[in-house]
Amino acid sequence: MRKRWMVFAAMLTGCATQAPVANDDAATRAGQVGMREISGTLAEASRVTLADNESFLVPVEDDANALPAYPGELLSKALPPQAVCMHVAIGRDGTVMSSAPAVAPPECPGHDEVDAAFFASVQRVVAGWRYDPALRCVFPDAKTKDDTVGSCGGYTEVPEAVTLTYRFVFEQHDGRGSVRMGR
Repeated sequence: MRKRWMVFAAMLTGCATQAPVANDDAATRAGQVGMREISGTLAEASRVTLADNESFLVPVEDDANALPAYPGELLSKALPPQAVCMHVAIGRDGTVMSSAPAVAPPECPGHDEVDAAFFASVQRVVAGWRYDPALRCVFPDAKTKDDTVGSCGGYTEVPEAVTLTYRFVFEQHDGRGSVRMGR
């Protein structure tokens, strides 16, 4: 299992306040930056509160997770950069359960502002993404939790379903499409 950084959030649902989320290689891969929203599955709205002896580890992306492709049919339009934000619901087993557009202007424009082919490209590729699942770590006491950083340290690991929010930017350079994750 790849190394994870611990999230200092007390809740797994909603837009949790947290430290920047990263692991040594997955966050820097493909230019991914910023904060991620951590929430329950798109279908669930229940909140989970961590006890004093619990911590949370974000899911770790598989290195084989590919970026979406720039829709070929849109290359001739020479569009300016297009941003697409997507909520990706990850199950307790690390598979993608569903995805849905995330709208929070101006960083995440809605369906009416971006060609649907961009959203479709993202949904097609994220459907096949894989993760090491998110984990709720249960320690014997709060001190043990505080002394164990970045892992469950051999104590109880409870897989959790979460939703991550990603921002993809589709761009054209010299008539060729490219996609990056980030700002």
